[in-house]
Amino acid sequence: MKIYKILSWPLMLVLCWGINSCKDELGNIRTEEAEKDITGNWKVTQLTRNGENLSKRLKLENFKIDFNADGTYTIADDLPFVVSGSGKYRLDDPQYPFSVVLSPTEGKEEVVLKFQFPVVKGKRQLSLVMSLGCSSNTYQYDCERLNGGI
Repeated sequence: MKIYKILSWPLMLVLCWGINSCKDELGNIRTEEAEKDITGNWKVTQLTRNGENLSKRLKLENFKIDFNADGTYTIADDLPFVVSGSGKYRLDDPQYPFSVVLSPTEGKEEVVLKFQFPVVKGKRQLSLVMSLGCSSNTYQYDCERLNGGI
């Protein structure tokens, strides 16, 4: 019994030394998240209200939103949207955005839209979630880029 105690201490020390000698190489790699680029022409592919698909009931093909590189946007068509016409836009955080802030040129207040930027079927998709007055109704506009890009 005494021999097992004597042999277990050096074995335990070797094991501890071996585990502590491993270096964490992955922890030293710096990764930078790229800034999200939403510039381009976007068309609405799906519109949902409270999870119900409204795409079949409304003509979505004419509704487009253009986000320009100079920080301006333009909306085409009169589909129910939280703003109309044109104005300026910005992301709340360029690398990790959770919302798009729209500032209409008509002098109205800034509007904050929930923002998602997933890749669906190999293409980048833009999802904007908003409420158009009644807070119990939420609309989600899923958009696809018209002018290429991923």
